[in-house]
Amino acid sequence: MERKMLYAISTIEELDVNQLNGLGLGVEIQDFVEPNMDEEKRNSLVKRYKEMLRNLKGLKAIHGPFLDLKPASPDKMIRDISYNRYLYTLKIAKELEVDYLIFHSQINPYLNEPNLMKLNNRQAKEFWEDILREMFDFKGIIVIENIFEETPDMLIELIKTIDMPNVKINLDIGHANLGTVSLETWISGLKDYILYMHIHSNDGKYDLHERASDEKIKELYSLLDKYNINPVLSIEYKVEDLEKEIKRYS
Repeated sequence: MERKMLYAISTIEELDVNQLNGLGLGVEIQDFVEPNMDEEKRNSLVKRYKEMLRNLKGLKAIHGPFLDLKPASPDKMIRDISYNRYLYTLKIAKELEVDYLIFHSQINPYLNEPNLMKLNNRQAKEFWEDILREMFDFKGIIVIENIFEETPDMLIELIKTIDMPNVKINLDIGHANLGTVSLETWISGLKDYILYMHIHSNDGKYDLHERASDEKIKELYSLLDKYNINPVLSIEYKVEDLEKEIKRYS
């Protein structure tokens, strides 16, 4: 099965369109996670990316901001701040014509009282309905990423409640490795919603964003085949020799 792959970059200085085209890769842009970037710098960066990405043949993705944001907060002021952060990222994604826009789930697994979970999920649904109504002309897909969840259960309930065709899941296998269940449990539970995956590894204790081992890649591919899904795979760790590294995924 042919895999669709991207390489995640932290800054525009890491972008080499010719190399990505030669390797058949797309790009995931992560500059815009920075919450304190001023508007002038942000606009300048968007302009530079727009020019550089003009000749990119592969898929494009942007990782949105995530620090201290909570779209489903019971505090309206926090919801409003989150809305504004997400909205300007959606506008950037629209201008750069990206295929995927990544936001963290912002789920706190310790706030697991059933009524509180239902309220959180309903507010998340309202948030996404409102912001995508305003950004009706954004043509890409929002993918929500697991972060602190120890199992897929809360994320499953969230995505089922949101229930929108353009809001799906980015399964981060490094974050999943910090949980309490197997990768197969994550994939089997979320398989109907996974369109995107972050690939990196760790020691099971800290989110180290280390290189995935050959065994981890083999396990992942076996599970994707078993559950008959073919999400976009984004390499989310630093690579010295990208041409050599990508051969491990072929």
